[in-house]
Amino acid sequence: MPYLSKRSYAVCCCVLFVGLFILTSPCFSADESIATLTKFSGKVLIKSHGSWGIPPRKGLPLFSQDKVVTRIGSATITFRDGTVVDIYNNTNILIREEKKEKGLAKGAKLVKRHILLFLGKLFFKTGRKKVDMQFETATALVGIRGTAGILSIGAEGMTYIKFIEGHAAYTVGEFIEGIAKEVPVEIADVTSVQRATFVARAAADQLRRTKEKVTKGEMRPQQVALAKAILEEATAWEVLANAELMLKSPDAKVAAWARKKKAEARTAIKKAKDAQKEAIRRGADPAFKGFGPAEPGFDIPVKPSALQIKSSVRT
Repeated sequence: MPYLSKRSYAVCCCVLFVGLFILTSPCFSADESIATLTKFSGKVLIKSHGSWGIPPRKGLPLFSQDKVVTRIGSATITFRDGTVVDIYNNTNILIREEKKEKGLAKGAKLVKRHILLFLGKLFFKTGRKKVDMQFETATALVGIRGTAGILSIGAEGMTYIKFIEGHAAYTVGEFIEGIAKEVPVEIADVTSVQRATFVARAAADQLRRTKEKVTKGEMRPQQVALAKAILEEATAWEVLANAELMLKSPDAKVAAWARKKKAEARTAIKKAKDAQKEAIRRGADPAFKGFGPAEPGFDIPVKPSALQIKSSVRT
């Protein structure tokens, strides 16, 4: 019995140690940045931790599920492993990573990185560390490692790729070898992903202005709740626009991710609409639903409920 007790105690201690190691390991932290905005110019929008209206700045940390969107502008993202992604005009991307422990004793990390290109063009050059990295579009998926090149989407919705160094580790779907012609801003602006982005950003600006007016006593406090609910709806429509675009992905996992995001967005839209009704019931002015002027260069005054969630770029 004493031997069994000591053995049981040792096993319990081992399990406790492993549990604490997993819980405290940084790769399980939702607050760990995966990249940095190292350079930008022109009109650049950032969605970080699910929130729009984050001002771009050099050195801004970026996290899994963050978005970077340009209009007439550019941005450079540098990942922790040294991978560099340059984003060109009229581009809309989402970055996400999955991190898992590989081996409890060694604590090795297995990193799976996804860069979703919804619209536009980007240059990429992978870093030194081994990261399972793939680019995903509505029509194709490409896995890369130790390569450099340009990924772009043409006005017809097809995916183009040109390798400057190396080659693809694996591909799914169809690619056109080369670089797509830049989509004109007037065409890019009417795609669902860009319009939904502009509306969500405008809603974030509206919430900020509403809080300022309430602080000054120029508006009822109830209006903040309404503005917040409108932003939540606009953000959900933006997620839905992205998901709708990726539903036809030739990769089953990407399509499954899109279906999950679509369901979550639909639920969030209903919840946001209910919150708007409740805010109005509590005294918010329902005439407040307009977004007002957005930041110059992103002023597309469309209510989220009026969005046609179907890209004008065929997929």
